[in-house]
Amino acid sequence: MGLEAEIKEVFFVRAGITNFQKALSDGDTLNQKKVWIYQPSLGAGFKINNVMLDYAFSNLANQSNPLFTHVFSVRINFAKKED
Repeated sequence: MGLEAEIKEVFFVRAGITNFQKALSDGDTLNQKKVWIYQPSLGAGFKINNVMLDYAFSNLANQSNPLFTHVFSVRINFAKKED
């Protein structure tokens, strides 16, 4: 689930929550307690001609022991634009 806003098809801002699942609780030594986990993320991107630069900030672990990461990506569109 996510949202995206764009400005003149050049600048993009994104936010979302993915990977909803039940997993064993970190603090449960008997492996009986399950908790809901999810991965929130925020991001932005720039599109210049056929090149897009993206940045995302996301949590890769559960909420009780977060593992935040920065993800950078570059996409190049080699397809010709039809007029």
